[in-house]
Amino acid sequence: MSNMTPFEIRLELLKMARDMLSEEYHGKREVINSGWHAKVEEANRNNLEAPQHPGFPAFPNESEIIAKAMALNGFVSQVQTDNIKTHYTSGLKK
Repeated sequence: MSNMTPFEIRLELLKMARDMLSEEYHGKREVINSGWHAKVEEANRNNLEAPQHPGFPAFPNESEIIAKAMALNGFVSQVQTDNIKTHYTSGLKK
């Protein structure tokens, strides 16, 4: 990120944040799905009723992506992120 404009840096941070949260979401989804499949197989082996699928968490929204990007920016800039996160995300819709 050496010869990038501030706009390009912010865009890259947003992309990184989106990708990180997306990977986290898909990981959680896989854990939930695998656990549910194991319970269904166990229920089938024991002639029990299969459990209902527990559902998945919500996909990361814009506010979460921006908050993550700001945390990344704070880390890179060596700025405390608590104050920045509160300031910038307080006006965003969830």
